[in-house]
Order: sequence, then structure tokens, then C-alpha cells
Amino acid sequence: MHLPYHGAGIIFWTITEKGELSFLMGNRSMSPQNHHWSFPGGTWERARDGYDTKGKISYRETAKRECLEEVGLDVPSPEHMILIWSLDVPGFHYKVFACHLDEQVKPPYIDEFSEVGWFTFSTVPSPTVTFVRTQIRKLKHYVEKLGC
Repeated sequence: MHLPYHGAGIIFWTITEKGELSFLMGNRSMSPQNHHWSFPGGTWERARDGYDTKGKISYRETAKRECLEEVGLDVPSPEHMILIWSLDVPGFHYKVFACHLDEQVKPPYIDEFSEVGWFTFSTVPSPTVTFVRTQIRKLKHYVEKLGC
């Protein structure tokens, strides 16, 4: 019997001096999806991430922990995380949050990535992890609604 997969990630984003949306991505150095570009994120861990106040899996805590582990970036508070994309199919559940930063920051370190960088909609590297381009489109739509 296989247990369902639960995971989450964060797209850190900012607006460049030229007014372009930019976001932090990393080139995965581990399986699965080795040598594919993605956002920091990963698997929910019952003992570490727990459940939210409604007794549901805490995807926010998962995303925060994974980002801290993978790129050393911490989210100051949960309200800075906006859910922009989710996939819920039998056996697989994944949520992606957006977190605005005032400027492009260099991650203090990287783990599970061979390299990281800031990219724009027109400079997304290839190949990407499945659904990353869809997540970027969702982020772009969200930012446009904000009027940024």
C-alpha cells in the first residue's frame, strides 16, 4: 500500500527595476527531477510540519521548512504566503505559495540544487519540473491582479 504524497513549495518573487516580475528558481541536484529547474519545496513530514488549526496537513509549514532547508530563506510570517496553485489528485497533493520580497536576495546557501537564480517570465530555464510553467503563469496572473 502506498501512502498519498503531500508536499508544498514557495515561489519567492519581486519586481525588477525594469518593472518585470522575477522569481527564484533552482536546478535540482537530486532525484526526483534531477537537473530540472523548480522552486524550493518538498514533502510534508508529519513529525515536523504537523497540522493546521483545522486539523488538516499544514502545507504552509511544509513550504516554509523546505525553503529554509533548501535555500536558507525564511518567510517572516504565514500571511506573507499566498496560495496560488494546487494539485489534488488521488495519491498526490501539492500546494505552491507565493511570497513577495522587496528585492532579489541571494540565498545564504543552497541544498538539493546545483545552482539558483532569479528569472523572468521570458527567461525561464529548461528543462523544468512538471507544472512549473503553469505555476509561473498563475504567479503572473496573481501579480497582474495586484497591479504590480
